[in-house]
Amino acid sequence: MEPVAASSVPQGECFLYQVKWDGVRIVAHAGNGRVLLHNRKLRERTHHYPELNNLKDFCTGGAIFDGEVVAFRQDRPSFPLVLERDLVLPSGTVKMRRLMKLVPISYLVFDIIFYNGRSLVHTPLRSRQDILAEVLPETDYIQRVENFYDGITLFAAVKEKKFEGIVAKETESSYVAGKKLPVWQKIKVRQKQLAAVGGYTLNSGQVKALLAGAYYKGQFICLGRVASGLSSRELAELTPFLKATARSAPPFANEEAAKDKVWVEPKLTMLLEFQEWTEDLRMRQPVIKGFTKDRPEDCVLDR
Repeated sequence: MEPVAASSVPQGECFLYQVKWDGVRIVAHAGNGRVLLHNRKLRERTHHYPELNNLKDFCTGGAIFDGEVVAFRQDRPSFPLVLERDLVLPSGTVKMRRLMKLVPISYLVFDIIFYNGRSLVHTPLRSRQDILAEVLPETDYIQRVENFYDGITLFAAVKEKKFEGIVAKETESSYVAGKKLPVWQKIKVRQKQLAAVGGYTLNSGQVKALLAGAYYKGQFICLGRVASGLSSRELAELTPFLKATARSAPPFANEEAAKDKVWVEPKLTMLLEFQEWTEDLRMRQPVIKGFTKDRPEDCVLDR
């Protein structure tokens, strides 16, 4: 089950509110002496997170938990960091132990939809939360997501901490798998990222969109295309400057030559605002807020 996007925090006694953690969505099937983990696309992730194997010890008749695997950097959730665990297929015990030490994770559980042979999908959320509190003891790697009842205050705190956002959920709602329903609503804090222009696309000889990049793990990578935030006139004014800094090869480590792209030396920096990261580290809904005098080397991802 997924929330629908909302522009403001819904109010009322029928809602509870949870922090929207910026990580990898994981459903855990626990019981019968084993644990199976699957991501949002139902791809198995059991061997990526062996820390969660003790979920099987929490109930004798089996349970299905829903939550988010999160990695923290300086007390803040880091989506690029958790991808270092999620996108690497562990090939052996030594490699897995090294990853566990370098990138520790937490499983933040916000729902339970099956317990001891009984489906809970039609059980109201408030009752599922009570069951979850009884069933799931917290460990070093597993915690329950806290429920709040003042959404405005929670959103203000999340915004101050620069977290992703919050989710408002109706306390009487059922769990409808595979659906987006307004009984769950996500209210996101727009994120900001300093980026350098490493290329552009053209439309009738004029700049159509800029290719934004930043340094990640020592490599300059493309974070996606962005055109929103600039007028046609402003894009046209950029064209001579960008043509003067053209280069033959992509400056990005994750891009190859393409007919519809022109590459430039990453000299022009800009401040971007965007909604969230995709799993391949691209920005969703980026908007140019303005150009800056920062150095391209200062455009670092999640520093």
